Amino acid sequence: MEDDEPRRRLRKGAVAKATLAELLDLGVDPDVNTAAAAAVRLATELDSAKDVKGAATAARELRQAMATVRGMASPQAKGGPVDQLAARAAKRAADARRAG
Repeated sequence: MEDDEPRRRLRKGAVAKATLAELLDLGVDPDVNTAAAAAVRLATELDSAKDVKGAATAARELRQAMATVRGMASPQAKGGPVDQLAARAAKRAADARRAG
């Protein structure tokens, strides 16, 4: 069966790079994890989208795929940036309680 539409050229832009960086940070390899591989493909689709509707669809699916990946990822060691922010917020709250 012949395809009348020309093939689209996909490009890995900022969204794909950020997705790959987050996967690396999570310790999830898209070469061996299908949800991660789908996330990378969706990020590439988002980077390559020619219209707003296509971009919105890819973004929604990417959010869902990354939520799945994050849920499957093994817990990271304490002390990462999120833990540091949480510790600072807890310290500010404790200081405010003591002062007020």
